[in-house]
Amino acid sequence: MNRPLAPFAALALAGLLLLAPVPLCASAARPQETPALKATETAGQGDAQAQAQYQVLREYFERQATLDDRLPEVFSRRVRQEETLAFLTVRETVNRRGNLERFRLATVDLSGLTFRRITADPDLARIQVMGSYTLSVPPVVETIEEDALFVLLPEMGQWKIYERREGWR
Repeated sequence: MNRPLAPFAALALAGLLLLAPVPLCASAARPQETPALKATETAGQGDAQAQAQYQVLREYFERQATLDDRLPEVFSRRVRQEETLAFLTVRETVNRRGNLERFRLATVDLSGLTFRRITADPDLARIQVMGSYTLSVPPVVETIEEDALFVLLPEMGQWKIYERREGWR
């Protein structure tokens, strides 16, 4: 069985925020835009399929970090129920601790991530994601290292995440 892709970075940062004596933000906000991705692509930078695959991964990292309710949408229907349950559990824990609004206001800088397609078939893509990204939930700024292989599947004309494998080499 696949291991859930639960937002472990959000949990780690939630633990740090519990130690920070800063009042909660009172207003709701949407995740902010992030800089463009650095993409290493052997077949060429203009490949539309590669860009669509990188975009779904970008959405995954942004949404997991900000506990965006749309996070489950990036997952394949084959694992969506399991991933939704893991996400709702994390979100509820953060909400009970009074930090959900702070995460919703977080900024995510993905510019330190590199994406490289390992395989690019019409019905499956394997993409290596390496580097680091920065999550800022004031007053805490956390740099998170990433080195994983993501398996994506096409569903109804869109790429969706099926699996994330750490230590796959």
